[in-house]
Amino acid sequence: MKKLFTLFFLTTFISSIYAQTGSTCSEANVISSVPYSASSLTTIGTTYNSLPCSGSGLSNYMSGKDYVFSFTPSVDGDYHIALSNTSPAVGLFVTDLCPDDANVQCIANSNSITGNPSLTVNLTSGNTYYIIVSSINLTTPQTSFDITIDVCTGAPHSSFTFVQNAHDVTFTNTSTDATHYVWYFGDELLPPPLSQGDTTTNPTHNYAQYGDYVVTLISYNACGITDTLRDTISIICPGNMPHAAFTYTNNGLEVSFTNQSVDAVSYGWYFGDELFPLMPSDTTANPTHIYTQYGSYNVTLIATNDCGNDTIILTIDLQCPGNIPVASFTYTQTDATVNFTSTSTDATSWKWFFGDSDFFPYIVGDTTENPTHTYMATGTYTVYLIVSNECGSDTISQTVTITTLQVNSSFLNQIYLYPNPCTDYLTINTPDTFNNSIEIMDYTGKTILNLKKQSSISKIDISNLKQGIYIVKIINAEKNYTLPFVKL
Repeated sequence: MKKLFTLFFLTTFISSIYAQTGSTCSEANVISSVPYSASSLTTIGTTYNSLPCSGSGLSNYMSGKDYVFSFTPSVDGDYHIALSNTSPAVGLFVTDLCPDDANVQCIANSNSITGNPSLTVNLTSGNTYYIIVSSINLTTPQTSFDITIDVCTGAPHSSFTFVQNAHDVTFTNTSTDATHYVWYFGDELLPPPLSQGDTTTNPTHNYAQYGDYVVTLISYNACGITDTLRDTISIICPGNMPHAAFTYTNNGLEVSFTNQSVDAVSYGWYFGDELFPLMPSDTTANPTHIYTQYGSYNVTLIATNDCGNDTIILTIDLQCPGNIPVASFTYTQTDATVNFTSTSTDATSWKWFFGDSDFFPYIVGDTTENPTHTYMATGTYTVYLIVSNECGSDTISQTVTITTLQVNSSFLNQIYLYPNPCTDYLTINTPDTFNNSIEIMDYTGKTILNLKKQSSISKIDISNLKQGIYIVKIINAEKNYTLPFVKL
């Protein structure tokens, strides 16, 4: 009796398994309409080991448990079937008859070792088709899965409307025959498809600035057909655009700017004397700027608010309150010694070039107002005087002719500088009878060192001097001698 009960129980249990929906063709899960979706189904039914699909191995049959759907489409068209949330090694098959039928034909199939296969197949209305989900017969010969079926009756058509609220724009998707979407809002750093789009159906986007933007909407249907719409939208600022304006007053080289801009909240000033005007020199509303020279400058003011910016450029003319200097001089000479007297007007600084220097003759000059200079050779020399003040400068030149030397020119040949070039110590050798002082000047004529000669040989520490070109000036009561040297 116990054996009969056990046999009855097993027979009933096995029959109940194969009676489950989807377990066989006779118990197929009937899809009555599309779009269709189902979740948490399991391949627990029979095994169809001879699915008549092209290829071999997994392309022929999966050899594990199967789940069977039957579907009779009401319209001709392409149908997209997709599985999701499956285990690895799953196959998806579409046949025109049950796989047990001798005349069965494979319509389409898709296999995936990683899972989640999908396919698109053209089906004819009125015909019944079987959709089989099969898992491979390895350690886990079954799988749970979700399934969606959509019909692609036509290409999608993209369209949208939008509503603006300040910087926020809400888009309403009015596309047809589409299942999913990608949006590009026109303010991406990188152009599509390099930038990541928004995949929500009705997105809201925040624009950092008002203006015109090209919005792109790409609509997709289940079969992968797309339609792209690009439309320019205008994000309008609810306020007014700023208007830039300013005035100025100056006190010499100091200029005070008065900002008269309207509807602006921030400012950027360029004063026209910037070396590299990459960023504003000043961002205050009413700045004061000190120029280093008189002249004309193009001043730029950029006024900005949330709606945009406005730029104004004005030329300001800074007139010196005084007069530009006028250069003039006279001179008297005794043999090779010439006394120069500046008769310039409105000058505050002077620079003389005596015309006898072969070593940067127009760089190293005498900056005294009324210098005395001794020439070492006869000839005609062009003397330049440059006078300056804060308003500008002026230059004049005259020629001086030396016909007689006061001293023997061979005396200069008795002065030696060594080593030249030098690094640490410069030795100056002069005649014993030559009572003098020594100056070292830079190339601008500025005195760097001033010392009294103690003997015929003077050793001077120049280690602290910067690398460059210098002039040694040897001075006595009547004559000056200049020789150049190089500091390494």
